[in-house]
Amino acid sequence: MKQNCQHCGELIVGNAYRVRSEEAGITLLDMIVCSLCSREARKLRLHTKKMKVISKEVSAKTRGTYPFTTRYLM
Repeated sequence: MKQNCQHCGELIVGNAYRVRSEEAGITLLDMIVCSLCSREARKLRLHTKKMKVISKEVSAKTRGTYPFTTRYLM
Protein backbone atom coordinates (compact mmCIF):
# COMPACT_ATOMS: atom_id res chain seq x y z
CA MET A 1 0.00 0.00 0.00
CA LYS A 2 1.48 3.33 -1.02
CA GLN A 3 0.98 6.24 1.35
CA ASN A 4 0.35 9.86 0.39
CA CYS A 5 1.52 12.79 2.49
CA GLN A 6 -1.41 14.14 4.48
CA HIS A 7 -0.10 17.70 4.08
CA CYS A 8 1.00 18.13 0.44
CA GLY A 9 -0.72 15.05 -1.05
CA GLU A 10 2.42 13.73 -2.77
CA LEU A 11 3.36 10.04 -2.68
CA ILE A 12 5.72 9.35 0.24
CA VAL A 13 8.98 8.00 -1.15
CA GLY A 14 11.46 7.05 1.52
CA ASN A 15 10.81 7.90 5.14
CA ALA A 16 7.45 8.88 6.57
CA TYR A 17 7.12 11.11 9.62
CA ARG A 18 4.35 11.62 12.16
CA VAL A 19 3.71 15.28 13.02
CA ARG A 20 1.80 15.88 16.25
CA SER A 21 0.67 18.84 18.25
CA GLU A 22 -1.08 18.70 21.61
CA GLU A 23 -2.33 21.33 23.99
CA ALA A 24 -3.66 20.58 27.48
CA GLY A 25 -3.76 16.86 26.61
CA ILE A 26 -5.92 17.44 23.52
CA THR A 27 -4.49 16.36 20.16
CA LEU A 28 -4.77 19.24 17.73
CA LEU A 29 -2.74 17.74 14.87
CA ASP A 30 -1.75 14.17 14.01
CA MET A 31 -0.56 13.63 10.43
CA ILE A 32 1.72 11.29 8.48
CA VAL A 33 3.86 13.40 6.17
CA CYS A 34 6.81 13.22 3.76
CA SER A 35 10.34 14.31 4.68
CA LEU A 36 9.98 17.76 3.07
CA CYS A 37 6.81 18.52 5.03
CA SER A 38 8.43 17.19 8.23
CA ARG A 39 11.25 19.73 7.79
CA GLU A 40 8.66 22.49 7.46
CA ALA A 41 6.92 21.20 10.61
CA ARG A 42 10.20 21.25 12.56
CA LYS A 43 10.76 24.87 11.51
CA LEU A 44 7.35 25.60 13.06
CA ARG A 45 8.54 23.75 16.21
CA LEU A 46 5.99 20.94 15.86
CA HIS A 47 6.88 17.50 17.24
CA THR A 48 8.01 15.16 14.44
CA LYS A 49 8.98 11.51 14.70
CA LYS A 50 10.41 9.23 12.00
CA MET A 51 8.24 6.17 11.47
CA LYS A 52 9.48 2.64 10.95
CA VAL A 53 8.30 0.87 7.81
CA ILE A 54 7.40 -2.79 7.96
CA SER A 55 6.28 -4.98 5.10
CA LYS A 56 4.41 -8.19 5.66
CA GLU A 57 3.10 -10.68 3.19
CA VAL A 58 -0.66 -10.70 2.80
CA SER A 59 -2.43 -14.04 2.92
CA ALA A 60 -3.12 -15.71 -0.43
CA LYS A 61 -6.86 -15.29 0.15
CA THR A 62 -6.70 -11.47 0.25
CA ARG A 63 -3.59 -10.95 -1.87
CA GLY A 64 -5.11 -9.76 -5.16
CA THR A 65 -2.34 -8.29 -7.32
CA TYR A 66 -0.09 -6.96 -4.52
CA PRO A 67 1.94 -9.60 -2.65
CA PHE A 68 3.06 -7.22 0.12
CA THR A 69 1.50 -4.48 2.19
CA THR A 70 3.39 -1.61 3.79
CA ARG A 71 2.55 -0.38 7.26
CA TYR A 72 4.10 2.34 9.37
CA LEU A 73 4.90 1.90 13.05
CA MET A 74 5.89 4.52 15.56
